[in-house]
Amino acid sequence: MSEGLGAARGSAGSRRLFAPWYLAYLILGLINSGMLPFLLPLAMAASGHDLDTIAYAIGAYNVGMLPAPLLGILAERRRLFRSVFFSGFIVVSLALACLPEISNLTLWVILAFLTGFGVGSVATVAPLFVVDFAPKDEWEARIGWLQSFNGAGQLVGLLIVGVVAMGPLSYGFWLSSAAAILAIAVGRIGLPTDGHRRQSGLPRLAWGDAMGRVQPAPAIGGLLQHSHQLQEAAWHRPPKDFRQEFSCSLLAWASLNLGVAPFFAYYPLMMDMSYRIPPTTTALLYALAAAVGIALFAFSGRMAQRFGPGPVFRSGLALRAVGFGSLAFLSLIPVTGGRFLAMFAFALIMLAWPVLSVSGTVLVARLTPIGEGAAMGLLAASGAVATVLGTFLGGPLVEALGYPVVPLVALTGLAGAELLVRKGKQG
Repeated sequence: MSEGLGAARGSAGSRRLFAPWYLAYLILGLINSGMLPFLLPLAMAASGHDLDTIAYAIGAYNVGMLPAPLLGILAERRRLFRSVFFSGFIVVSLALACLPEISNLTLWVILAFLTGFGVGSVATVAPLFVVDFAPKDEWEARIGWLQSFNGAGQLVGLLIVGVVAMGPLSYGFWLSSAAAILAIAVGRIGLPTDGHRRQSGLPRLAWGDAMGRVQPAPAIGGLLQHSHQLQEAAWHRPPKDFRQEFSCSLLAWASLNLGVAPFFAYYPLMMDMSYRIPPTTTALLYALAAAVGIALFAFSGRMAQRFGPGPVFRSGLALRAVGFGSLAFLSLIPVTGGRFLAMFAFALIMLAWPVLSVSGTVLVARLTPIGEGAAMGLLAASGAVATVLGTFLGGPLVEALGYPVVPLVALTGLAGAELLVRKGKQG
């Protein structure tokens, strides 16, 4: 009897922490993390644009996401949570509906920027509906649910794009546009109203705390966007002489994102042209890696607690180095069975994200001399700016040297991150 009562209470608690509007965040994952990483580069290539211009369009998408923290501040101060949330989906829907009909590069870049802006608006405000309206003791569980839905959306999007890639790509854009409209409809169900914001006990600018708990992956080509629940009790304020290690950790995160940005801008095309792996297969591999990677978030958190975040972060760098090293080797020296080795290398690169994401976040949070919320903002900003710079840098390099340069650039960024982590530890 008592066990049955406990199970019933647990089920009721789960239902209480779940809200129907989370389905809108699932749809955001479907669009942003599932479909657009494939649709944008494939559509640009199909339109006959040069390789460097592909980077400009994808870079514009990433630039569009940079103002997202400012939108979080605006939404919180002016109580415009719902307006920013729904407006983001409207912008995404309109931009994606127009993209298949556009051939002019300037208009493409503008629409890509607007798409990124809309996605960033939704992704920033969604966690605020938790930290500004729910009791603090429910934040971790609710955000876990929220990001689980986002991860499920990514899986669905990857499976859909694997089918869409075999036909006209315009269908994928129109489907994404329609999905954004559907998100507005389901997002209205159970979404807190701006006037019912919880007033007591909230720190100023709670969006910084929310972003600390939800460390997003890089925008286009972002990996396994899912939550990792950090234990605040494990975070502590370090002495001032840790500032060098803190700075080196931020720079290592930037170096990592800078190096891999060209790969995530081009990987659907690169895997097809260099290793004879069609986009449909790449999408399926990505989906499988995403499914496995969900479990790796919790595992990486446990390893970071047991061995410390620094060694775990370096193991993630090593895992990616093996993946990119294999791709670089296959680009220079074709071997029998190279196609399957390239598929394995691609999976390693994707699976390294949970390890890097969890350990990198905990590392910076533990070392910060300025407070966890501000540190998480700096971490997100350094990664976003480095991604934009790396994407724009990758365009001319790929145009001049071809796809073999992409894994070499990634290895350079990984080596820089490793050296910076070592330097910080020595300091």
